[in-house]
Amino acid sequence: MFLTRLLQTVALCCLLCLGAAASAQEKVPILIHTGGSIYKFAAEIADTAEERAQGLMFREHLAPNEGMLFLYPAAKPVSFWMKNTPLHLDMLFIDADGRIINVAAMAKPFDTSPVSSEGPAIAVLEILGGSAGQLGISAGDRVEWPSPDTPPTP
Repeated sequence: MFLTRLLQTVALCCLLCLGAAASAQEKVPILIHTGGSIYKFAAEIADTAEERAQGLMFREHLAPNEGMLFLYPAAKPVSFWMKNTPLHLDMLFIDADGRIINVAAMAKPFDTSPVSSEGPAIAVLEILGGSAGQLGISAGDRVEWPSPDTPPTP
């Protein structure tokens, strides 16, 4: 009886861990409006302190149309670093109106120097380094993402 209960508990824990890993991989569509064009990215959401602290650390691959959207409960000046991040990233700092405040292009892998917003940010979108320049994404461009009530796409 004890062994059966133990196995059931272990199986339940494994299922919960798999569910958590699957939900971390769910992506939402992000639209960036720039120069008459609209570019679509699929981004993971980091909206808890733990998810924001982990970010894209240790990731060795990011597709050109993928990213991570860091969401904050209130707009504030924010800083990032590239510790344990092997990829070059572009960081788009976004204000409460959905406008890009500034773009930190080609953040250097493993660098612990702060990369900061130039004003209060409600969100930061990290995308593959060089993408912002290639697509003409710059300060003042508009970024859209679904509300928290919108179901994510796998």
